[in-house]
Amino acid sequence: MYDLYAGYRLIGAFDVARTARLVARYHYVEAQLMRVAAGKLAELPEWELKCLAGRHLWQDSLHADAWLTRLIDLRWPRRAPLSPGEPTRRLMALLDDAPGSAAFLAAVYRQVKPRLIAAYTAHRAACAPLADEPTWELLGRAIVDEEEQVRQGLALLESLPATERTAARPYEALVADACEAVGSLADPATAAEREADGSFEGQAVRPAPPVAARDARFRLGERAADRPPADARELAMLMAHRDADNEMHAAELLGRSLYEHPEMPWEYHVDMARQLWDEVRHAVLYQRYLEQLGARLGDFPVIPGNYAYRIGLDFPHRLYDLHLRGEKLGMPDLIRYREEARARGDAHYALLNDFVHADEVPHVKNGRWLRWLLKDDEEAFRRVERETMQIRAAYERAHANDPIVTAYTGLVPSLLDDAG
Repeated sequence: MYDLYAGYRLIGAFDVARTARLVARYHYVEAQLMRVAAGKLAELPEWELKCLAGRHLWQDSLHADAWLTRLIDLRWPRRAPLSPGEPTRRLMALLDDAPGSAAFLAAVYRQVKPRLIAAYTAHRAACAPLADEPTWELLGRAIVDEEEQVRQGLALLESLPATERTAARPYEALVADACEAVGSLADPATAAEREADGSFEGQAVRPAPPVAARDARFRLGERAADRPPADARELAMLMAHRDADNEMHAAELLGRSLYEHPEMPWEYHVDMARQLWDEVRHAVLYQRYLEQLGARLGDFPVIPGNYAYRIGLDFPHRLYDLHLRGEKLGMPDLIRYREEARARGDAHYALLNDFVHADEVPHVKNGRWLRWLLKDDEEAFRRVERETMQIRAAYERAHANDPIVTAYTGLVPSLLDDAG
């Protein structure tokens, strides 16, 4: 009779305590890779890099979350990580200082992630696959994800100009030296020192850019269009271009909200990573629809967008403005776009907005983190709600001609009137 476990060896190199130390290090490294990428999203200009980082940091958040859960399984009494030691902290801090896109890609995908894959592979080969099958399974799944990430990251790196890749080499050498100082990530003797205050202990916060970076194909302007659209098709192009950029603004803002608040609970960071990935996917959905219409990114101007407005808000007001105002109030428009598209036989745009609307439901629910931040103080919540609306209203009065403030569509009303 077939025996699933016939080939599984009984013995392994690591007992529970050693396994826990390694798992704690894996959690820290994956969590930091997630956080650093989130913080970089608004800084690095290449659209394709933002898309890649958004997907990968979400995957890294899943890995880190699985490792934290496994750590508790391994007789660790609290849902708290272990400190990985000063060399690992220095390495992750160095990643945060990557001076540009090529440097970031080279450091993450040519230095850190290959070493993480090597550690996962070595651990999986040495552990007891039956007694420690949960860890063995998690390692196998993480290896598949990380190997795909490295292939994709290196492909993007190679597509950047040679001059940028060359300029990144001194920084990459520093990262390689830092990796050597850490040693093998699969060595339990150097894996953890003590219980940490949180998953991001010892990491600094870089200042946020006031405007999200865009690459050379984009043109920053004061309006979402140079002129009124000539017809309904050009209006559809303009809206798709606008929506792609606005969705990326949301991802970039979420990246900063994740990155800037290491004090928030781990579950908050997992929620933000998922929503960030959703917003990146939305940006790509609208980009692909734009291309289907015969246009491309850069064919219309882009405006500073809701990133530029919201990044100036403090944390409680930013949470409310994004999750409980912007996301919530935009949902009826998505249903309207879907139904209008169905009526005119545009199946692509209808399906796009149908799924974007579905994603917005948990995004609005993420507004619960404001209540957590305020310790469920209803009076404080209502005060933040009122102040957020007042701040937005004052901004709208002061910038009446700014397309940022002209409703969810971000279009100057006169453009819509002229197109009609």
